[in-house]
Amino acid sequence: MPDRFPAPSPAASRRTTPAIQRIASPLTRAGYGLPAGLAHLAILFTGSAALRSRDGSEGDPVEGRRLLWLPDGEGRELLVGGGTRGLLLALPQLSVAQAMPATPLGDQMRRTLDQNLSLPLEPGEKLSALIEDLAAEQSARAPGEDLAVAHLTSLLLVRLWRLARADLIAHGGAPQGLAERFVLLAAQHGRTHWRVADYARALSVTPDRLGSAVQRATGLSPKGYLMRALFTEACELLANTGMPAGQIAFRLGFADQGYFTRQFTKQVGLSPARYRRRMKAAQDRGDTSYAAWP
Repeated sequence: MPDRFPAPSPAASRRTTPAIQRIASPLTRAGYGLPAGLAHLAILFTGSAALRSRDGSEGDPVEGRRLLWLPDGEGRELLVGGGTRGLLLALPQLSVAQAMPATPLGDQMRRTLDQNLSLPLEPGEKLSALIEDLAAEQSARAPGEDLAVAHLTSLLLVRLWRLARADLIAHGGAPQGLAERFVLLAAQHGRTHWRVADYARALSVTPDRLGSAVQRATGLSPKGYLMRALFTEACELLANTGMPAGQIAFRLGFADQGYFTRQFTKQVGLSPARYRRRMKAAQDRGDTSYAAWP
């Protein structure tokens, strides 16, 4: 069966869409270029792989079911052993940046995905299925392809980040593990307005210990972090959608629109309506220097 995945072109580092290759059990050792300016995700189902730098030096090989994430290929080469099977995804760094939300959760994702990662590939993993879906969208060229590719890229990065955080926390590689676990829970329960005591109970710590850990990691109290996350999302929705303020309030878990408006004004310094007008005026002027709160 012919390989339906596109191979990288000589101008790979300048591409603006994902590029996907199948690592299809080469008989002997084979190499795959990793252009600078592109992020790469290698998924190994079987076999082994190692990175070779521009100066010819090689890193230690990894074996078996494994995934490798490189935020920048840096012109290196992925060397795979004979019989290796897997997938290699190259993503423009701009696509990676755009796929992460402009929220505190997005900040956590960026900090994690700005580093090289080597993680076990667990049974039932879903990253390879998302890569297949990306390839199918690119092959079909159907209406809405760009939107579908952007959403699939976002979902892929969220799942990769979850795997990385779970691995780091489980193996003690995250010195701020308690704060990281709080952030993960906040992403799941922020809209249901859990109290700080609820988070502390779920994390099996006292509220004081949780407060100290979150303060050290984020510079905010747990309540402050939760409020910032909610109203950062509110700002994004006001600036980039036509969703009414009442619908935004309901989406973010506020039963009372009036309470939402008062809290938004307190946190942001403008009412939702004034904030939307100001952002619309800035966008109409093409003012990209205007920073959304916070």
